[in-house]
Amino acid sequence: MLARDLQSIVLYDQEGKFVGIRRPNSKLPIDIDDTKIVILDAIGSTGLELKTDPGVPIVYAGFGALMLTNCISFVSHAQIWAVQDGTSVVGGKTNRAKVEFLEEMNRLLDQVPEIVNSSSARQS
Repeated sequence: MLARDLQSIVLYDQEGKFVGIRRPNSKLPIDIDDTKIVILDAIGSTGLELKTDPGVPIVYAGFGALMLTNCISFVSHAQIWAVQDGTSVVGGKTNRAKVEFLEEMNRLLDQVPEIVNSSSARQS
């Protein structure tokens, strides 16, 4: 049997030879290999099944966390260190905008002598 559109069903015998076409509910019998067959109804079905997967929320949460950390990785941050043991040592590190960081460090270091001079003037 072969039903292309559920309106008509094509029937073949065991050797694959065409026997005839019948419509569901036509109540006309067809003889196949000495057996009378009447097509009463045709019900369509598919091999697809709807299922639920309990792990889907975990996968979506992991994907969301991945996207969040990806966005956070684009945030620029910088660190500045200063040590004063007889001589002053200043250093710094940044993950982005290295040229701007260097310029900002130079601006900060240009202001340091003024701060040191004003604090030493207060102490004396």
